[in-house]
Amino acid sequence: MFDDYKIDSKIFEAIKDNQDLLSLFRFIDFNINLLDKDLNITYSNWHNLDFIPKERRILGEKCYKVFRGLDNICEDCWYGKFNKYTNVIKFIKKSPVDGKFRDFTVISVFDKDEIVGFVQLIRTCTEFVEYQKANRHFISVCSKCKKVKENQNWMSFEEYFLKLGLTFSHGICPDCLKEIYPDYADEILSKKGEYKK
Repeated sequence: MFDDYKIDSKIFEAIKDNQDLLSLFRFIDFNINLLDKDLNITYSNWHNLDFIPKERRILGEKCYKVFRGLDNICEDCWYGKFNKYTNVIKFIKKSPVDGKFRDFTVISVFDKDEIVGFVQLIRTCTEFVEYQKANRHFISVCSKCKKVKENQNWMSFEEYFLKLGLTFSHGICPDCLKEIYPDYADEILSKKGEYKK
């Protein structure tokens, strides 16, 4: 809806003050929040936020208090990533509250060069494949060391998947087992039923 637009304060105020427009937001099937520059929720249609108890759904309250029940800003908050050159941030995150993946689009609202608020759109993604569809981009992987690039930062696969909220365990494939433990590989693989010559 608001993707890739620079929203100035006049538009933001017009949205906040237009009760007809806000009432239309109730019929949209994803969550829309309007936040002021201090992260207070000035409007929410509360869609797809079943994990938030009704008594915490308070306009004028900090988003981190409402969404996560925290007294301080979230450690992984998008808030510090905005500047006069960045007006839209998109990411997928697994909720620490209910374990669902959600696609976030946060758009900063400017008055000249000063941020005066944010529009936050949150859609639920039920599968990792939907995560990839929602992002519509390729994951850059180093052809030598296999590190993943995200926002100009390189990190291991493990770090990348942990950021997404996915859990996994380590194992060793038959080829690497043979390379690292050549004296024991055949015996181990035959016991596991994975033996291939």
